[in-house]
Amino acid sequence: MVDYYTIQNKSRLIDSKEALSDFVKNLLLRNYKIYDIFQTNGELIPYHSHSYKEQIIILKGQIRMIVEENIIDLHAGDIITIEPWAIHLASFPSKEGARYYLCYPQKSKK
Repeated sequence: MVDYYTIQNKSRLIDSKEALSDFVKNLLLRNYKIYDIFQTNGELIPYHSHSYKEQIIILKGQIRMIVEENIIDLHAGDIITIEPWAIHLASFPSKEGARYYLCYPQKSKK
């Protein structure tokens, strides 16, 4: 069986600004690009895939994702890692919307 994604709960990470800052610094040191994104209730990111591994860190609200054929509800403190070429979409069902970090590795410059 192919694992298209993994989920970790790091709610202690979200509760501590220092721990979250250290986590983000670690990603930056590993040459990740990080976007701080807010989506409103009802928005949809349509099905897509890409050639790189993607991490999403949920800071507030809820994100409902479909990865391949799996429906996943993510909440503040959850981190999902989506493998390359896995087809996925995201929706934002909570009234307050959702804030999250979208993280992926930058291509190395040669």
